[in-house]
Amino acid sequence: MLRKKDNKSINQINFMAILFAGIFAFISACIIIVNEYLEFEREIVVLEQSFIQSQEKSASLQMKLLYNIVEYSFAQNKKLPKDEIYLKLKEDIRYLTSSIEDKNYLFVHHKNGEILYATSSFDANHSDKDIVITKEYVPLDLMLGSGVSTSSIEDVLVQKKKDYQDKIISFVFKIYMLTLFLYLISTIEYRYVSDIMGREIRFIVESFKEASKSYQNINMEKINFKEFREIASHANFMLDKIKEKNGALLELNSNLEGLIEQKTQELKKSVDFTQELLEKQDRFVKNAIHEINTPLSIILINIDLYNLKFEKNKYLLKIEAAIKVLDNIYEDLAYVVRKDRVVYEKSMIDFSKFVAERIEYFEDVAIGNKLSIQSEITPEIFVLFNEIELQRICDNNISNAIKYSFENKALHVRLYIKEEWVIFEVENSGEVIKHPDKLFDRYYREDEARGGFGLGLNIVKEICDQSNVKIEILSNERQTIFRYFFDNKG
Repeated sequence: MLRKKDNKSINQINFMAILFAGIFAFISACIIIVNEYLEFEREIVVLEQSFIQSQEKSASLQMKLLYNIVEYSFAQNKKLPKDEIYLKLKEDIRYLTSSIEDKNYLFVHHKNGEILYATSSFDANHSDKDIVITKEYVPLDLMLGSGVSTSSIEDVLVQKKKDYQDKIISFVFKIYMLTLFLYLISTIEYRYVSDIMGREIRFIVESFKEASKSYQNINMEKINFKEFREIASHANFMLDKIKEKNGALLELNSNLEGLIEQKTQELKKSVDFTQELLEKQDRFVKNAIHEINTPLSIILINIDLYNLKFEKNKYLLKIEAAIKVLDNIYEDLAYVVRKDRVVYEKSMIDFSKFVAERIEYFEDVAIGNKLSIQSEITPEIFVLFNEIELQRICDNNISNAIKYSFENKALHVRLYIKEEWVIFEVENSGEVIKHPDKLFDRYYREDEARGGFGLGLNIVKEICDQSNVKIEILSNERQTIFRYFFDNKG
């Protein structure tokens, strides 16, 4: 139990030990006294049972004697009238039972209850606790009785209890005096040893404090206990080693200061150079994106003008599809560059109309890849979202579905409400996704031959995580589905 008590001093532990010793001594004395009391109770029971058994035996013998007297008297006087027989019987009983003790008594009465004879100690209203034996004597229509008074046992028990009380009081006094004496002796001895231990421990503690400042060794001559001397010996050995290492460390430290200062300067130059490279790289990416956007926009505008003036050309259709793929990549790069600098505010968007527009945008791309897009859009579904981020989710999923689909297959784009969710999903028929756990890693591509930077789905994952949009991917030999769950409560 002491282990559970944190930060206890020796004095506190000593007090607890003495307290437990006192409680143990007191409990031990109580157990001895209780055992003595239980032994006395057993002795009283045995005494009472023995007394009753002896009195029952005495009453039985008296009854036998009385019966023999009556039988003998009747045999001698049976020729006389009954009244004279009764008189003779009384005289014989009185003469032959004169030596009966006072606590014993005999009685003879007629069946109608009239007393014929009774000893002087007989009481017709004798106690229920008395031992009484009766027997009928038929020839004379008499009831014979023998009894023993048990009142004397009460006196014996009272005296026995008084003797026990005197004995137990004396015993308790002796036990407690002996316990107190032993307790005091052990306490004094324990306190003496504890004080010596406490002084040595305090000396060791103070020596440790001093050693932490000056590395001065502990004086072994002031320690008496073998165990403490061993501790002090190990401590002195440790201090010697520390002093030895400390000198080496001071020398090393003086050399390290110069080396650290030199490396710090080199590191600062390296950090500045790295920062300059990153800034140049950032400017290059932004300029490159800007330069790419201008020709892409010009090409798309001219294709639209051509389609308005002439019939659609299958070669221009493929060019337009490729340009829109490049445009999608451009939008991903632009988002990556701006996402840490621009706050994308949310607004209420007609999701149904938005998805339909994105499908229409990628329809030529799908035709150029010998695919068709089938849509199942529930009208008038609104979500609270940023339009640019929502476009990145829709465009990347539709674009990937086109890129990784088998030819001459239909793509399915669905938008519907289920319970508390607005669900946007894109389904295609293509190769089974081998590593769905890696799909959203930056620069990861499931098929290296398909091209691309591996940024699209990573951007989608970041947007979904920020906006609490759940993602679910199902992929097998028949179909691959990307499913997005938007909170319908906004």
